[in-house]
Amino acid sequence: MLGNILLLSILNLFLTICVAELRDKKIIAASQVSSVSKALQGTVAGLQSFSTSGQPGEDASIYIRGVGSANATTTPLYVVDGVPYDGALSSISSQDIASVTVLKDAAAASLYGSRAANGVIMITTKQGQNGSAPTIQLSAKYGFSSRAVRDYDQLSTNDYFMLQWEALRNSYMDNGQSAESAAQTASSILATTATGGLGINPYGTQYPQPVGTDGKIVAGATPLWDDSWEDALSQDAHYTDISASISGGSERTKYYFSLGYLNDQGAYICSGFKRYNLRTNITTDLRKWLQVGLNVSATHSVQDYPKQDDTAIGNIVLAARSIPSFYPVYERDLTTGEYLLDENGNRIYDYGNYRKGSYNGYNFAQSMLYDKKEYKRDAASIRGYLQITPLEGLSYKMSLNIDYNSRFAHFYDNPTYGKEPLTGGVEKENVRTTGLTYNNVINWNHTFNENHDVRLMAGQEYYEYNTSNFGGSRTGVITDGYYEPDVASTLSSFYGNSDQYKLLSFFGSAEYSYQSKYFVSASVRTDGSSRFHPDHRWGTFWSFGGSWKISREKFLEEAANDWLTNLTLRASYGAQGNDNVGYYAYKALYEIGSSFGESTLHASRLETPELSWETNLNLNVGLDFGFWSNRLNGTIEFFQRASKDLLFARDLVPSGGFSSIDANIGKLKNYGWEFTINGTPVLTKDWTWKLSVNATTYKNEIVELPTDVMWQSTKKWVKGGSLYDFWLYEWAGVNPENGNPQWYYTDTDGSRKITEDYSSLTSDDKVKVGSSLPKVSGGFQSDLTWRDLSLSMLFSYAIGGKLYNNDYKSMISVSGGNGSTLSKDMLNRWTPENRYTDIPRLSYDQTSYFTSSSSRWLVNRSFLRLKTVTLSYNLPEKWLHYATIKQASIFLQGENLLTFCHQQGLDPEQPINGMVSYRYPAMKTFSFGINVTL
Repeated sequence: MLGNILLLSILNLFLTICVAELRDKKIIAASQVSSVSKALQGTVAGLQSFSTSGQPGEDASIYIRGVGSANATTTPLYVVDGVPYDGALSSISSQDIASVTVLKDAAAASLYGSRAANGVIMITTKQGQNGSAPTIQLSAKYGFSSRAVRDYDQLSTNDYFMLQWEALRNSYMDNGQSAESAAQTASSILATTATGGLGINPYGTQYPQPVGTDGKIVAGATPLWDDSWEDALSQDAHYTDISASISGGSERTKYYFSLGYLNDQGAYICSGFKRYNLRTNITTDLRKWLQVGLNVSATHSVQDYPKQDDTAIGNIVLAARSIPSFYPVYERDLTTGEYLLDENGNRIYDYGNYRKGSYNGYNFAQSMLYDKKEYKRDAASIRGYLQITPLEGLSYKMSLNIDYNSRFAHFYDNPTYGKEPLTGGVEKENVRTTGLTYNNVINWNHTFNENHDVRLMAGQEYYEYNTSNFGGSRTGVITDGYYEPDVASTLSSFYGNSDQYKLLSFFGSAEYSYQSKYFVSASVRTDGSSRFHPDHRWGTFWSFGGSWKISREKFLEEAANDWLTNLTLRASYGAQGNDNVGYYAYKALYEIGSSFGESTLHASRLETPELSWETNLNLNVGLDFGFWSNRLNGTIEFFQRASKDLLFARDLVPSGGFSSIDANIGKLKNYGWEFTINGTPVLTKDWTWKLSVNATTYKNEIVELPTDVMWQSTKKWVKGGSLYDFWLYEWAGVNPENGNPQWYYTDTDGSRKITEDYSSLTSDDKVKVGSSLPKVSGGFQSDLTWRDLSLSMLFSYAIGGKLYNNDYKSMISVSGGNGSTLSKDMLNRWTPENRYTDIPRLSYDQTSYFTSSSSRWLVNRSFLRLKTVTLSYNLPEKWLHYATIKQASIFLQGENLLTFCHQQGLDPEQPINGMVSYRYPAMKTFSFGINVTL
């Protein structure tokens, strides 16, 4: 395959480029995640992995050396067994992965052309070995999962009722009542369904006014129940991962076969991921000059995916947090607190029609059990090649590679349980994609006079990507228990479309080394993309690099024979393109609709025939070092990634019917440093201790924009700034005199002053208050071995950066809780006795802008997380000999066991834009297992 040649070329002359391979390949196999993308965090300098959802089966968002585009894709290219991969990484079993390599600079990735504009992650699956007897490997692990971080602390029932009473009392006083009258009114309303009341009295009918006129819980009153909705909507999650493989080979053939099963249950009910996978890798030499290979994999997965990522009522994560504990999960006797039972003796779910707040009439603990939110995926990959070697050093390779993916979505809302009125509904959707890559490559290498090594390569690639989708929905489900659209009476929607993308490429490279001391390389690739007009379809991209292995110079010969193992200086520079800007980026498009029963056609996009490639210019300078037989080694690198001709919307005169048009008019730059140090401080007969640490620091800078200022929600894009700078109204604290919230504004003379009137603020009053990008990020690893016992730990970390915490903000209310959960921090609200605080005075039904957008809700995103820990023991061979077992080990593993961050309840793994918004939290998994080799 093309990729084998490219990878060989890359690794043979790695001295000229920036290639990072995972130091410990066991990290991937030991990970307890359903997608390998989540196992990469903290492992490689320059790579940032943001696991924005803990939902099993979801891939992480990965960025290599920053963000290279504002509007086009920023996802790196995934290459599996040498060929670009079109599919979800959750379809690949970690047990089948032999190695993961990250290509970061232009010289390393340029041969993959425009598809590698955001870096390359190369995944190599396991192979057999020539001349090896069949080897059978069995692996099984079983464990338990839960939230990695305990949710935000909430007010107890007593505290909640007292604060709600205080908000009511203050409101009545603000409206002219006396303190005594306001207190009496608040006490009488609090546990009722009246305006301002909470709708229920969890203290029982014998305490009709559980909070007295002094604002305290009356003597003897205690809550009759304390129901945790987090517990009600969570489940005892189990983790099961079983795999089996057989590998080996004869003199001419090598093979690898594997089967796998994964069941990764989620922390919340009705969430989880099951995967069934198989893989076959075969390579054979039909003749001395003819080799063929075939890699085939197939995966079927089922993902239960409840709503979990926005402010919608159905978001299970938000619901579990938002409903206070004094609203019971099951119906209660309001006198005794005992459960009410139906005629069969079962508890009755409480839908809380009396509740205040958004969840009136809902009980997901029951209704979700009768709904369906499911994705089924089928994926197949075929990678076949033929290689002819007519002469020594000369080879021709032809490969054909196909990735097929089908995602079937099935959503069902039951007609029996839920908020009235219920109609029920069914929706089905199928999205099918097929990626085809065809390559022809000629490779030649030769050594002249033992000192001059030359490698030349030339090739052609054709890539075609087809996608097709259709779906529909119906409402009015007649009866429960049937999930197909036929049980619904009314057609709501039907839709479908197909798209095609083609890319034709020609490429070549030349590499030269002298005495294995001086290295130079150059490459060029030209891509023709169907996304652009024929006049601007082709883009040419290139790279060159060089390195100097200083440690082989004569003036360092004495040091090289003593303590210096390696000292290499290298540099590279190159250009890569990005065409991922939509299927029909240059065409005028139209939408078909209807109006009053008649078909309509209207323009939806203006023609842009001049639109063309975004281009990344990548500079890399690195120094590799190794001392004392590499007992201590590492890398220091500087990089700069400049992107030009970025796709932006250029403003137009609105009277023309369109407010903007796409154009190549933006520039962006990322630059920074990477550090990697590996060491083996202990190396004896019985003990080995290896340590590794990596760190990345970089800045993102806007060089050119289509306008002077562009607002993107909480971000302000300006020249010299960053895509990820927060521009917000600056919080000025609580006025200690009256408890009102305050903000800074810019006066006419340019000075900063304080106001209590949020509505008077304008965009000119917003200031830069931080960036969502960490200042430093990375990881460190420790591997300690004593004889047959080993302990391995991987930590990931980030230092600096800001998060805008919408989760926490939703739990703070100065107008009273009003039926929604409140943070325990509300106990620190302003009172005449507690004047210096950051939470204003409470007053029910007031118009308060306290929770409006401001720097008040920013939190430091620094964190330290124990990503993985593995304790394993290799059973002694004398124990295994009688069972004809070659090797066996038992192990205990933990994933995300410890997390340290700046705010209680916060899961620090959030999107790169820093917006914390009601997402499925990361999972903590503890498991035990066994590996056996026969």
